[in-house]
Amino acid sequence: MPFRNLLLDDEKACVLAVDDTPAILQLLEMALGIDYEVVTAESGAQALEIFPQRRFDLVLLDLLMPGMNGFETLAELQKLPSFNGTPVIFLTAMDDLASECSALEMGADDYITKPFKPNLVRLRIANILHRVRLQRHLSLALAGADQGLWSWDLASDQVRVAAGWSEPLGCANGEAAGEVAGWAALAHADCSAVIEQARAAYLAGERPAFEADVRLRTLKGGWKWFNIYGKSGNRQSLVGTYRNIDAKKAAELALRDSEERLRHVMDATGEGIWDWQVGSATARHNIAWSRILGLDEAAHEHEITSVSSLIHPDDRPAHAAALAACLERAPSFALEYRIRHASGNYLWVMDRGKVVERAADGTALRLVGAFQDISESKRLEEEYRRLALFDTLTGLPNRRLLVDRMEQAIVQNRRQASLGALMFIDMDRFKELNDSLGHDCGDLLLIEVGRRLQACVRRMDTVARLGGDEFIVMLPLLSAEDEVAMKHAQAVGHKILLALGQPYRLGECSYDSSPSIGLTLFSGAPEESVDAVLKRADAAMYEAKHRGRNQLALAAPSPLT
Repeated sequence: MPFRNLLLDDEKACVLAVDDTPAILQLLEMALGIDYEVVTAESGAQALEIFPQRRFDLVLLDLLMPGMNGFETLAELQKLPSFNGTPVIFLTAMDDLASECSALEMGADDYITKPFKPNLVRLRIANILHRVRLQRHLSLALAGADQGLWSWDLASDQVRVAAGWSEPLGCANGEAAGEVAGWAALAHADCSAVIEQARAAYLAGERPAFEADVRLRTLKGGWKWFNIYGKSGNRQSLVGTYRNIDAKKAAELALRDSEERLRHVMDATGEGIWDWQVGSATARHNIAWSRILGLDEAAHEHEITSVSSLIHPDDRPAHAAALAACLERAPSFALEYRIRHASGNYLWVMDRGKVVERAADGTALRLVGAFQDISESKRLEEEYRRLALFDTLTGLPNRRLLVDRMEQAIVQNRRQASLGALMFIDMDRFKELNDSLGHDCGDLLLIEVGRRLQACVRRMDTVARLGGDEFIVMLPLLSAEDEVAMKHAQAVGHKILLALGQPYRLGECSYDSSPSIGLTLFSGAPEESVDAVLKRADAAMYEAKHRGRNQLALAAPSPLT
């Protein structure tokens, strides 16, 4: 429908009056000239000559005219491309019912008999032009949205399609769809059930409107995707629009195919994929995701709450915070956490997620991600940490970890105005053991020394091995008074002397050994350092050896004086 025929609200409409009686034409010019621009023609032939020369918004047409009557004139006007549904009012002396019915069947909009009342003619013209104006505004809106109109008589299952705006639909015989026996005549067989389900759901009140995405036959041939949408015109019919969504559907199918291929790739690599429409109670997962957690691989959807319950309680706050930040504005998240396997044990996983779809206001609509089992790498990481910080023979902290804990203890002493104690322990006659019974027996003795030392101290204390047969015991956070702190430390030292002086069962052999222990207190003074504390304790240990071994010697001079 050409847009040039659209009437603007402030535009003066143009009326073509056709009558073989000049007095009638003069009357019409006088009655209508104030509101409309009136052009006259005294015959059908003259009307056909005038009409293509300009735009007319309405035609007043006499029925009885010599040469070419009103019916013939209308038939010829309707063949003109510029006519295109221009409203027509028959203004005639023929007042029989047959003539009026014939006029309306030909497409006339009204039928007025002579003699006519000018006010009535003005009112009829105003009403028709107002209706035309609304129809053409609707046409413009539909054309802008590339939509066509349809109506569906539910009782007879007849569908009428107006294809003037959207892509014309076609029937199986190749003709343009006008009125067909139900949507089945237009829709692909695979879509019949979809249409029926949508209709039933709407009529049952389960949906606010009848809506379905279906494949329809086009006049150009082949099938294309359309969205059909409508509501009840009354209890017996539905009216609505249809629009071509073939490009959108193709993009959706391509995306789905791409995602499916990606799922297959991830299944092959063992990476678990999840896809969550934000707000939905469930999320979709691939086979690898279920396989990682030992779940049923045939189930591709799982409830969000049940998945969240599998996360280790200590890790849930961090997971919830990362997810919330991503939904809010963060582009993505990456988080390591523990999640329970179907067997009951916990796995370490690396989970990565990203918002791939947001609404116009920024609200997250879709979140996708992947996670993988990193339990083995976590185990190796823990092993590397243990090797870096712990003695491989005894499992005790090594020098590196000891220094770190001593630095923390000095800081704690400073904050809490307290004292700590450190004992440097060296096993007597250890070289003789290695030389006589071998290094395997020496290793067994060192392992047992470490076990006995741990049994003599508190959980907060540190037992470390420096190397060879040298051990350290650190007692943090003792009393703020040096005498009280020293008394406590000496009590622990004597307990260690007794424990380490007991015979050792080394395989089939028994061996006696004893420790030489050097003891010193340390504070949180600014000048206090780890090296200084170790040197004082080491010097005290050598003093114990000089005194005859199996003794506890105090560092001298006192670091607190």
